Amino acid sequence: MPEGECLCPKCPSYPFHGESLYCLRGNSQSEVHERGCLCASCPVYYEKKLEGLYFCNKDLIGDERIFMRRRRRGEDHRDYEKIIQIKIMAKGKKVIGSMGSQKKPPYTFDDINFIPAQVHRIPLNEDEKVNTKVTIGPEAEKPLKVNSPIIISGMSYGAISEKAKKAIATAAKRLGVAYNSGEGGVLEYELEVASSQLILQYSTGRFGLNKHIIEKAAAIEIRFGQGAYPGKGSYLPPEKISSDVARIRGIRRGEGAYSPAHHSDIKNAEELEEKIEWLRKVSSGAPIGAKIGCGHIEDDIRLLLDSGVDFISIDGFGGGTSTAFTHIRDNVGLPLISALPRADRIIKKAGKRDEVSLIAGGGLRTSADMAKCLALGADAIYIGTAALIALNCEQHRLCHTGMCPTGITTHDPHLLKHFNLENATKRLENFIKVATGEIADFARVTGKDDIRLLDDSDIFSFKRELAELAGIKWLDGSIPGRDS
Repeated sequence: MPEGECLCPKCPSYPFHGESLYCLRGNSQSEVHERGCLCASCPVYYEKKLEGLYFCNKDLIGDERIFMRRRRRGEDHRDYEKIIQIKIMAKGKKVIGSMGSQKKPPYTFDDINFIPAQVHRIPLNEDEKVNTKVTIGPEAEKPLKVNSPIIISGMSYGAISEKAKKAIATAAKRLGVAYNSGEGGVLEYELEVASSQLILQYSTGRFGLNKHIIEKAAAIEIRFGQGAYPGKGSYLPPEKISSDVARIRGIRRGEGAYSPAHHSDIKNAEELEEKIEWLRKVSSGAPIGAKIGCGHIEDDIRLLLDSGVDFISIDGFGGGTSTAFTHIRDNVGLPLISALPRADRIIKKAGKRDEVSLIAGGGLRTSADMAKCLALGADAIYIGTAALIALNCEQHRLCHTGMCPTGITTHDPHLLKHFNLENATKRLENFIKVATGEIADFARVTGKDDIRLLDDSDIFSFKRELAELAGIKWLDGSIPGRDS
């Protein structure tokens, strides 16, 4: 149709735009205010058998390419996202997404500050050494000793690429820090290069696990849940299952990988004790721990302590993942800032604070957040998304699609060309070194020469309610709920 015959310039919704032929060229470059539509009167509309109105204001939205109106200027993105989710569900599909939930809890680690030493306690100079070494499972026959409290959390092969897995293992070995395998099995490279730093994740899916790998691991973590989907098994879509991922995981290529919500052979305390003892025997005394999402913290921690674990990992709301069903990710679980102090109190009350290590994770990014977790009772910290960002992640949030442009969460050979293994490894090393050094700085400003000495007397909250929740000082120096 000749452009001069187009009805678009006559439409009451945009009498001054001077644009035309939206049905052929795409949507308008301007904000459209719906005041009536002439699309159904257009010859092209009938020729192309189009449906609907306001083509000037429509686009293909999201991973599912939903053809609908664009988000209005000033429209809340969360409300718009819920519209998209309903559209996807109307197609008979569940909504999946990448990374952690973007919902903001009422309290964050930004609401906490450190209390500086001045005269009563003397701060340390920069040249005064601070110990950053920690031990995971100090009572185990073969405790895991590492140079930093920062542990790279479980990211499975399949969720991330082979190159990313190699970079993580190499950085961990060079720095003498720990890293977690994730639930997708273990690469031969990892066993050859960094088994001395490897925390093997013993997950509900048991992908790629065998006795040989258990024997080689430096520690073993029985995974019951994680912050991104506590109470629900994980899912890796078929798009992420390459032939090698299928081989390592022990599944068929082209099918999605589902993990059960619970271990079929661990349904009570007795079975958990038996599993711990079996893993301890096969691994010849490596620390055996458990990872849980943050739910019934007190009850779960008590049961784990009674079962004889060497360490406990808790993963709070907001923790990241490659692929998660968003209705679970955004609506289930407690944030770490509320769960961590409670976990620490239960372990102390049981008299096992020097026996059982506590690892905290779930949305931690900065050294300040990590140091605050140590002060709230953690012995070590898990980082996942922060490690990926250090590798070169740009937060496109495309992990679940297999289209990651940085080569971190894809198996596409063309996209993997953008991942430089040595450069990525070095960036991750640098991040962990700098973050560890900054954690040591927080010890110095509080007058302590060991990060393990950081405790809740070193911090306060700007918000009274958080101070009461965490059992720390408020602005006036009191601990709400305790001091009269």
